[in-house]
Amino acid sequence: MKRVLSLLTLLLMAWNVFGQQFDLPCDDLDYKETVRTVLLYADGNQTKDPLIPLSQATQRLTLSFDLLGTEGEVLNYTFIHCTNDWYPTEIQRQTYATGFDYGRIDDFTFSRNTLVDYVHYKLSFPEAEMMPILSGNYLLIVYGDDLREENLYFTRRFMVYDEKAAIQVSVPHYCDELSLSDTHQQLNINVTMPSIMAGNVQQYANMTIRQNGRWDNASIGLKPSFVYPDKISYEHNPMTVFEASNQYRRVNFSNFYYQSENIARISQTEDYYVVDYAVCESRARKPYITSEDIHGEKYIYIANEGRETDTEADYAWLNLFLYWPYPEENTDFYVMGALNNWQFDERNRMNYNYELKGYLCQMLLKQGYYNFLFVTADRDTGIVTTEYTEGNHWDTDNVYKIYLYYYNAAKGYDELIGYTTVNSH
Repeated sequence: MKRVLSLLTLLLMAWNVFGQQFDLPCDDLDYKETVRTVLLYADGNQTKDPLIPLSQATQRLTLSFDLLGTEGEVLNYTFIHCTNDWYPTEIQRQTYATGFDYGRIDDFTFSRNTLVDYVHYKLSFPEAEMMPILSGNYLLIVYGDDLREENLYFTRRFMVYDEKAAIQVSVPHYCDELSLSDTHQQLNINVTMPSIMAGNVQQYANMTIRQNGRWDNASIGLKPSFVYPDKISYEHNPMTVFEASNQYRRVNFSNFYYQSENIARISQTEDYYVVDYAVCESRARKPYITSEDIHGEKYIYIANEGRETDTEADYAWLNLFLYWPYPEENTDFYVMGALNNWQFDERNRMNYNYELKGYLCQMLLKQGYYNFLFVTADRDTGIVTTEYTEGNHWDTDNVYKIYLYYYNAAKGYDELIGYTTVNSH
């Protein structure tokens, strides 16, 4: 009897969830202020993109996150298939996934010995009871009782690829537009044409190029420059040219009792820790200096031996200050990186402080190692640039991520048939 009731409950909930039109953005967004430190990664490596091969259905992604406070609750999750340019696919769910329509996140533990209280959640998926069966883009949705907007917690992108095409990438020193050669990086890409691409390649092939973890400057829906009998190429196209930027700045507060590089001071109040980063200045007119980074990512850990990172790592207010003699008109300043999920919102927007003469940002972050850059965003165009705050140098070591999609006209979805990464240096 209990099994019958559970099944009826499951069916009713699935009908409520999927009997509606999805209109939420297919993006990495947090919908509740209490959501913090969402990590979604492959191969047990926090800095590894959430991408798994279709051929290895048993390979899983790791999801972990915190909810600030002291109350734990069972949450739900599901995923939907998306187009190459991140809109919900119109195909039916049973076409792209097997098993149940939703799963539960009931593995949660409470923080211990921390000033800031939180509940830590963890999930490994896909699970045998709910498995994607098509390649392409997916959106993970974590929610409460149902998928009404007030019950959404967060969404995250992940991908499933079915490698059918080989991608070769080079980053020459000189751009097609020679005046950009010292400040930008251009990619030349060739793809060995697989048999699956017999047809209207120019119409059905779409490529996405990302620089590091960014989506704001990604080239999406890129069409081949040339189509040959045995390959396609993406060359001499301005959409393959990116600002080279600069090596990421870094901060490490994995240990509150040791002031690492660039930290001015660490203090403790009754309720939280405060980490003051040293005063920063623009690097736009300064020579390029080689330094190691993790391409804007974050790595959550505590240096104290014998302590559990998931539940004993504390949160701290990180104060970042960029000296700027006067406030800019029609321009917003942001701190960019995985520390804010590569988004640009109130959490990482910098405010001008007239007394200190510069832009200040305070972010509540979990103990660990973070990369970041200061960027500006034009309020009219929304274009984000590092030109004024960090400078652009061809020598910068960026990682480029290339995704090749091919539209399956018979089944009505974009297959992800190729994926590779390349370092600019």
